Amino acid sequence: MNAPGRPASAPLAVLMYHAIEPAGADSDADPHYTVSPGAFDAQLDAFAALGRAPRSVRDLMADAAAGRTGPPAVAITFDDGHASNGAAAEQLAARGASADFFVNPSQVGLRHRLSWPELRAMATAGMSIQSHGHTHDHLDGMTEAEVADSLRRSKDAIEDGLGTPVTLFAPPGGRLHPALARLAASTGYRALCTSRTGTWTPGRGDAAVPRLAVLASSDLERVRRWAQADPLLIARARLRGSALDAMKWLLGNGTYERLRGAALGRRG
Repeated sequence: MNAPGRPASAPLAVLMYHAIEPAGADSDADPHYTVSPGAFDAQLDAFAALGRAPRSVRDLMADAAAGRTGPPAVAITFDDGHASNGAAAEQLAARGASADFFVNPSQVGLRHRLSWPELRAMATAGMSIQSHGHTHDHLDGMTEAEVADSLRRSKDAIEDGLGTPVTLFAPPGGRLHPALARLAASTGYRALCTSRTGTWTPGRGDAAVPRLAVLASSDLERVRRWAQADPLLIARARLRGSALDAMKWLLGNGTYERLRGAALGRRG
């Protein structure tokens, strides 16, 4: 956060990715949230054409706290620690860019997930490795003690495994627990990267960072306008996100996920 009296930066978009792989790949990635490598590369080209530097939330927060200014940015984040994120990190590093990768320590090294050596290489290349909870269990189904345990265990495991600070937390599935903000702050997290939709202003002191989910169906023009923090397009995304949040609350996690899976043609 900025020092008192220091002006905050301009609002920017924080994009949320998951897997980056071709359609039909032998993977457990959710196809709805999977972006093809070609589409991802085209999006990075579009950001460059706009003069928007892809940056991690971690680095943007550090710049704001130090009073450093830079070119207009678009923040990039990845959830779930999918194995395909390693190649995405290489693409970003080759462009002099950075991103936040939120991982579940209990899943690191499993099939289709990044390993500790891969995460260490990503951190060395300038990527920000952050917490997505110890497991991918939704926090709104946990007790307060269980949420506190997940926050602490995941932070400790990543810091021990990589030797880098963990200051950001992204709730699995975007599900929030009423005590999350308080528990995260008491555990040493500086901000929550949520699934709520909107723009974010580095240095303003917000503990919750809204994000925009980039999906398989997100066309290049939409992502390009998001990167410019287009207020009309983001307002539309916010309305859709609010409707989805209401549906999740009304149906409950289990029913919502079953209906969503059926709508997307998935089994189970």
